[in-house]
Amino acid sequence: MKKTIIYFIGVYDTLDLFTGELKNAFEELGYCSFVYDAGMQQHSKQALLELLAENKKSQKFAVVTFNNLGYNLDLPDGRNLWETYRIPYLNILMDHPFHYEKPLRKAPDTSVVLCTDCNHVKYIRRYFPNIRQTDFLPHAGVELHCKHKPLTERNIDVLYAGALPIYTVAKMIPDFTSIPEVDGDVLAREVLGELVRHSEKTTEAAIEEYLRSVRNDISEQRIQEITVKMRFLDSYATSFFREQAVRLLVENGIRVRAYGTGWDQCEWSDNPCLDYGGKVLAPQILPLMNDSKIVLNTMTWFKVGAHDRIFNGMLAGSAVVTDASTYLRREFTDGKELVMFSLKDLAALPERVLDLFGHMPSTQEMADCGYLAAKERHTWKSRAEYLVECFL
Repeated sequence: MKKTIIYFIGVYDTLDLFTGELKNAFEELGYCSFVYDAGMQQHSKQALLELLAENKKSQKFAVVTFNNLGYNLDLPDGRNLWETYRIPYLNILMDHPFHYEKPLRKAPDTSVVLCTDCNHVKYIRRYFPNIRQTDFLPHAGVELHCKHKPLTERNIDVLYAGALPIYTVAKMIPDFTSIPEVDGDVLAREVLGELVRHSEKTTEAAIEEYLRSVRNDISEQRIQEITVKMRFLDSYATSFFREQAVRLLVENGIRVRAYGTGWDQCEWSDNPCLDYGGKVLAPQILPLMNDSKIVLNTMTWFKVGAHDRIFNGMLAGSAVVTDASTYLRREFTDGKELVMFSLKDLAALPERVLDLFGHMPSTQEMADCGYLAAKERHTWKSRAEYLVECFL
């Protein structure tokens, strides 16, 4: 008999969308499901405890969750539930691990941490000896399973679905007096400048390089502590290039429909080519992608990974345009399944987008090819099959 997979919902709409896709995929593979709803926490916890009490054999269960949800679920006597029942806890991180310092330090000893960028795997292995196993699991896409309109019949020219983080991460900026080893203002300015000039670098690498350049006595542990404190710089770098990409398009007369916090706060937000749609829930983006000729993506500073915007756009039958990564170059060919551009040559982006509009038959061919590639290798069913092969 195959395991019952335990899932967590009711905290973030985006994670609920991914969880629902994984649940359906595992059920197709013959697994049973138990859904723990954070909105009904007391009821869900009691039902879970009763289920575990009826089935003493730990081999019957596994947790598949996102961003540490449920990691600290405990028994009435305070013991961690997953450790007590020896239940594998598969934890898929959709963001950089430095955003999850506390839960990762206190992760159940049955944890497997799955990262959406290979650099994140290296970070876990370097700084979290308590995590017994970590692996790379790329983002995946969600398909609406509706008939795709030809690109020429779609109403949105270019869609960007994602917030400008610079307007949402103020709470992450630390008190710089908590970093007495260096001048915090100078550290922030120098590292952000380095990331803008050398966009292939990771944030943790840029921070460490600066710290070692000004102090030769900082310990490995302290470097990691400072990296966590300064992680807002990752979002600042992401926001800088995200804003520049959209701004370049609209200033070159390309209409962009943008969703997410911050697009109405830019100094150029009154450009008539920017159509700001406000903030919407993750499931609402999918039909918008199905009505978009082009889906634009900029990475959340993933250098050896991808983003679900890419695969969602491909599965919507759109032409996807994204900044490149080592992983994307390995999976796809520029111009065949999607268009990849370099952050170092962002000025060339409008010309590439205009070329797509100017040659719609070949753009349609690329979108069709991208759909088939994503359907074959980059759905949540594909990721579920990998998890079954390696961990379940």
